[in-house]
Amino acid sequence: MSTTFGITFLGTSAAVPTVKRNVSATLVTYRDLKWLIDCGEGTQRQITRAGNGFKNLTHVFLSHEHLDHILGMGGLLATFNMLQPVKRLAVYGNPATLGRVRQMAGFIGRSLQYDLQWHEISEGLIYTHRQLDCYAFATKHRVKRSYGFVFQEKPRRRFQPEAAERLGIPPGPERRRLLAGESLRGANGQIVRPDDVLGPEEPGKKLVYVSDSMYFDGLTEAAAGAHCLISEATFLQADAELAAEVGHMTAAQAASVARDAGVEVLYLNHLSQRYAQAEHLFLEEARRIFPNTHLANDLESITV
Repeated sequence: MSTTFGITFLGTSAAVPTVKRNVSATLVTYRDLKWLIDCGEGTQRQITRAGNGFKNLTHVFLSHEHLDHILGMGGLLATFNMLQPVKRLAVYGNPATLGRVRQMAGFIGRSLQYDLQWHEISEGLIYTHRQLDCYAFATKHRVKRSYGFVFQEKPRRRFQPEAAERLGIPPGPERRRLLAGESLRGANGQIVRPDDVLGPEEPGKKLVYVSDSMYFDGLTEAAAGAHCLISEATFLQADAELAAEVGHMTAAQAASVARDAGVEVLYLNHLSQRYAQAEHLFLEEARRIFPNTHLANDLESITV
């Protein structure tokens, strides 16, 4: 069975915080791994309020350099220096983004107590783990380089204990060796190979995060077959011209991406405060196109 992703929405407002919503930040977990996607002002407090804590938070993916997506990094880096929850922290972003965050790090005032690493993003694979790959893909916003992210669990094959029992492989280290891809000799002397005890390959889970972007066909390609799509939906369709002008999408456009990409569920994120008294309109607009649509809400946690 595939391991689930955990997602906690820490900030779901566009540009400025509201009473209900903080600015952009999302926490993704997988097994004992944690990634922070964007880090708007106040993110470290949102992490604490959500009960997630900083342990194992060793990767920060920053979509672009606008302050509502990075201004919280100064406080986060300083808090890490004080509490030392991790031994290293890797920050990913485009050159402009990394330059701004480096400036913030310079204000901490004393030597860092952890290893702070900088990784410039380009399209393609940016992080790999034995069971998971993370990719960046280009979005179209009002900056030179902005990115969305794909978390793709690697295909896996389920262990079939009945087959192992039949071949004389007892529970314990021998079965773990087979799972690791090693062949071994069974109780009756025959060679047992991983293929003898593993079922057919099953695709892994796919989580896609679309940060600030106007609508374009490439988003559908990036989101193809996703089990969960989290997408910016800053505007309603009545303001589609304004959305395109400032490099954002509407709820209807996000729903069109979800429908055309064949995703399972869509969460609308990065909502403009101009609609704060009528947020139900986002859902009404999107669900006409893609029924399995939900609003991302601050401090809400979901699993994929």
